[in-house]
Amino acid sequence: MMNAIQGGIRRGNFTQLSPEFGRVTDIQRMFGVKKGILYRWIGEGRIKSSCIRDRGNLKGIRLISVDSVRAYIESQMDAEVALPV
Repeated sequence: MMNAIQGGIRRGNFTQLSPEFGRVTDIQRMFGVKKGILYRWIGEGRIKSSCIRDRGNLKGIRLISVDSVRAYIESQMDAEVALPV
């Protein structure tokens, strides 16, 4: 039986992987962005997210796409570079 998976990651060890989705607190920790700003970006359609909940429940889990947050932040960095000084 093989102990290692392709790329040298051992079974059950996910520390070297980047998550696809995160909760609001995870995204805050990863990127240093405040909760209110995240919800504004979601409302404006700048980043992708989904609320996962069971039918009939009012509350669920908000998951945010890490790639969409990274892409949005990088697009803002590119826009700043393009501005004349």
